[in-house]
Amino acid sequence: MNDPSADPAAGHPQDRPAVLLATDLSPRSDRAMDRALQLARQWQAPLVALAVLPGGAGLISHPVLALSSDAVAERAARRRAERRLHADLADARVPLAVRVERGEVAATVLAVARAEHCGLVVTGVARHESLARALLGSTVDTLARRCPVPLLVVRERARAAYAQVLVTSDFSEHARRALQAAAALFPEAGFTLFHAFGNPYPLLAGMDVEQARQAGRAAAEEQARLFLDATPLPLAVRSRVRLRLAYGDPGLLLREHGAEHPGELIVLGTQRRSGLTGLLLGSVAERVLELAESDVMVVPPEQ
Repeated sequence: MNDPSADPAAGHPQDRPAVLLATDLSPRSDRAMDRALQLARQWQAPLVALAVLPGGAGLISHPVLALSSDAVAERAARRRAERRLHADLADARVPLAVRVERGEVAATVLAVARAEHCGLVVTGVARHESLARALLGSTVDTLARRCPVPLLVVRERARAAYAQVLVTSDFSEHARRALQAAAALFPEAGFTLFHAFGNPYPLLAGMDVEQARQAGRAAAEEQARLFLDATPLPLAVRSRVRLRLAYGDPGLLLREHGAEHPGELIVLGTQRRSGLTGLLLGSVAERVLELAESDVMVVPPEQ
């Protein structure tokens, strides 16, 4: 936790990890742009704004980036995209790099994140509920599985800095990494450690349901205590961590929580696939990404 490279607020501005904004220049991406700009200013970090001329299906669909096989038309499309990004970010007040690339969207975003030494990738999704699963099943889902740095999926307007951060936890090592990464990125925020629990044993005929739930809560409270005791955190952050245990489906619970607590950031961790490249989101993380109303940050395991 004392590694300055993990903290965007540490070091000189030119040494701070950049924030990468992946945008399609459509109105739905404005919220992601505003949040990326707010974070870059908060951390005094460079901002890299990336638009991808698509080589196939993906995030980018705005007419200004229309696909063309004509070299002259492509150069014109690049210039239009660059002018649009410079215009939208004219008042950035942070070091700004504008990049327009062609290729498969997720692969290009990941390549630029590595090349620009970015510490966070920021993107958005459409708000049309009937399309949410299809969108998350393509570019955003691929980024969540493969991004080597935290990925922030923006849904809400950036009205203020994140003052409250909710970290989902199954008390595993990837959940510990998510909590530590969130504490490093947002050291002034208040933190909630969230765990959705079930029954600790199969319900038998005639068993009291409420008694079973109470047993599940008691087991979760003990796991949470052991988890926090074993997680290195700055004392100031640890003093602001509160526990929230709830019975039921975590995706639905967090959807309700987001509706009641607008502006709160949800953080979840991923785990590495055994013997394979890439990351494993897991059913809970996928459900949170699909259903949550709030902004969600996906934290990969340590490289």
